[in-house]
Amino acid sequence: MNQTQLHEELATYGRLDTYEKVKRLINFETGDKLKILDVGCGRGILDEYLRRLGHEVTGLDIQQDLPLLPPNFIKCDINQTWPVPDRGFDLIICTDVPEHMYDPAHVLRESDRVLKAEGRLIFGVPNHFDLRQRLRMLFGKGIVHWDSLQYGLEAWTFPHIRFFTLADLHEKFAKNGWKISRRQFNFMGCGLVPSFFRPLNAFLLRTCPKLFTGKFVILAHRAEERKDQPPEKDIYVSYTFPGM
Repeated sequence: MNQTQLHEELATYGRLDTYEKVKRLINFETGDKLKILDVGCGRGILDEYLRRLGHEVTGLDIQQDLPLLPPNFIKCDINQTWPVPDRGFDLIICTDVPEHMYDPAHVLRESDRVLKAEGRLIFGVPNHFDLRQRLRMLFGKGIVHWDSLQYGLEAWTFPHIRFFTLADLHEKFAKNGWKISRRQFNFMGCGLVPSFFRPLNAFLLRTCPKLFTGKFVILAHRAEERKDQPPEKDIYVSYTFPGM
């Protein structure tokens, strides 16, 4: 499979948007090659894409009967101790996973164990309290996220069990010894907003990201390693791919 085919696979299976998000936080196409752990890797399409860029990627997931799995795939329950060595990775990617976990802080504790001294964590979760979702709940539509409706999910089958505000993330990261060094906010339009509205989208997103972003994607370091460094400038993305 060549890089163009992999790009098409990313788009087809909903991982192109994930790559677009994480690459804004870390440049994967230049610089040092990384040892990456993808926690909740699914089919491994993102892993294969990063591998083709020269990185060494290990994927963790509880499923093993998927059509495509990365060569370094490890079947495991990510709610338990991850079966990987201490201090073995430069980067951990865990997006669209913590909201499915009874103890999402387990990701922070295990990341602290398996990351190298200067290791980084990319952590992404949906914003269940953006403007669209607040209006849905106001009119009695329930907690099922608007982006999940395209997959036919309903209250009886909705797999999200944890719901985070931005303040929740900052508080929990700090309590577990992490410093959020950069934040990314993506406009909640889900590709439905015409491009000529982008300046307005950008203004709304910068004015109140907690209300207008559909997802929180953050880059974090261990607090003691970044205590003297100020946070980097936030990233605001006023256009989206479907599902972003």
